Amino acid sequence: MSAAAAVLVASPVYSEIASAPQAPSEVCDFIHELRQPLSSIEAIAYYLEMTLPAEQSQARQYMRRIQQLVEQAHAIVREAATEATPRA
Repeated sequence: MSAAAAVLVASPVYSEIASAPQAPSEVCDFIHELRQPLSSIEAIAYYLEMTLPAEQSQARQYMRRIQQLVEQAHAIVREAATEATPRA
């Protein structure tokens, strides 16, 4: 019997976006909806990369690429949150 492993991926992007109190609530809701699947994708790719056998180098490269793409998506979300925040 095998136990399922839990992977927690903490990204500073989440706290930066959450700490943008002046962003309109619709934007905050939208950003939250984007963060959920991104977090899952990032966690799954990380877990798979860590558990793949060493001889699965190409699959490991794909998992790293997925993680890079998720980081790019985080950057886009962060920029959108910044742009949505009213300037004083």
